[in-house]
Amino acid sequence: MNNTLPKKIAILDVTLRDGLQHEEIFVPTDAKLWIAGKLIDAGFRRFEVGTFSHIKYVPQFRDILEVLKGLPDREDVEYTVLALNTRACERVADALEAGAKIDRVLCGQLATSEAYAKKNMNRTHEELFAEAEKNVKFLHNIGVKKVFANIGTIFGCPIKGEVPIEKAYEFVDRAFDIGFDEIEHSDPDGIAAPNQVYEYFENVMRKYPDAKMHSFHVHDIRGMGLAAYYAAMEAGVASFDCTMGGIGGQVANIVDNVPVKGTGEYYFQTERTGLVETCDFVSMAEAMKIDTGIDLKKCYKIEKMMERILGRKLNSFTAAME
Repeated sequence: MNNTLPKKIAILDVTLRDGLQHEEIFVPTDAKLWIAGKLIDAGFRRFEVGTFSHIKYVPQFRDILEVLKGLPDREDVEYTVLALNTRACERVADALEAGAKIDRVLCGQLATSEAYAKKNMNRTHEELFAEAEKNVKFLHNIGVKKVFANIGTIFGCPIKGEVPIEKAYEFVDRAFDIGFDEIEHSDPDGIAAPNQVYEYFENVMRKYPDAKMHSFHVHDIRGMGLAAYYAAMEAGVASFDCTMGGIGGQVANIVDNVPVKGTGEYYFQTERTGLVETCDFVSMAEAMKIDTGIDLKKCYKIEKMMERILGRKLNSFTAAME
């Protein structure tokens, strides 16, 4: 292994999007803006705000335009949204015209498992790539600074099980070929062992060595998330997704006691389906003398208030010690 760890890493907080999409209560707009403001105050400079998918599927984001327009207008903060089909990309254009600040858009969810792609996106692989290529060009043309793809089920699929790793390498090449600026490499099941993560990224980074072209997104379902992030750092990755309290996961199938259209049964009947927990990852990085730019004590305070916002205890080893 390459024992040269990065001196500095970027943590993309996805609490507002991936975190809240799994919550079964609607979080008020003012609470979302409070979280965003406190994240910025704690040192976060990159985070996901929400999605432009239709609100009948993700009612948590029925206020996405209000949230975007209410965010602090700061040049040093990068705001990301999801727009996973052509209509959603058109909503991004409408939001920009309405004065929303959007710097970065995920417009390609490219699961290497076709069964997963069909269930979650209702598309075959070829349909996904054809639509993504069109949407990348559209978003660049309307002035979006960064357009990126999520390549998921790299290490396995909750529907079909093992997926050949060669499919992920093929998808990386195809994603960059059609114009994506970055790739978010994703393990939505938290299934990858650290040695698998290292081998995968060692191969990817050998061909595409610019660390700014890559980020890693792991759902810590099996408790291997921190180890996976460490392995990715050893391979040269320097950007990682996290959520406060480790919240997040599949889109909620009920919100405010109303069943949600089209989301179906949850893949995992476990309490923790979200991402690597922010405070725990920042704490680990600090212990290794890796700069994150994040104020850990402020993170602890955000998490405590989020427990009150969500009405439940969150999952963090380090925040629980405060």
